[in-house]
Amino acid sequence: MDKIADIMGKDHDRLDGIFQEFRSTKSNDFENARKLFSDFKTDLERHIIWEEDILFPMFESRTGMYDSGPTAVMRMEHRQIKGFLEQIHNAISSGNLKTEEFEKGLIEVLTAHNNKEESILYPWIDNSISEDERQQSLLRMKNLPSVG
Repeated sequence: MDKIADIMGKDHDRLDGIFQEFRSTKSNDFENARKLFSDFKTDLERHIIWEEDILFPMFESRTGMYDSGPTAVMRMEHRQIKGFLEQIHNAISSGNLKTEEFEKGLIEVLTAHNNKEESILYPWIDNSISEDERQQSLLRMKNLPSVG
């Protein structure tokens, strides 16, 4: 019985690892750093789609919280995260690896965001849905095509 909180938390950890590897690699291996960031961006965007297209609507239908509550906050933070991803992507695409300011902003938003999801939202989702709904959601997430 896989919990949404466990699976999504592990994905946060995996994504954090890719981003850390990008940050530690970029000063001495530009091509590898570029690939690592591309993988990170693609996978984080897919993670956001899992939430916004599968998990959040299910939560909202259970709780009636559509335009307020935790998912509204998470969507607003997703827009901020995507903005930082684009700024870093644009810099790297032009050969500029001086992205520390954008990285710092991304880490700041992402750390607080992930903590809220892992401590509040994901457990709330797990407690709001049936085992069948959980399995159907996980299957939909697994079958979602890559966004890269």
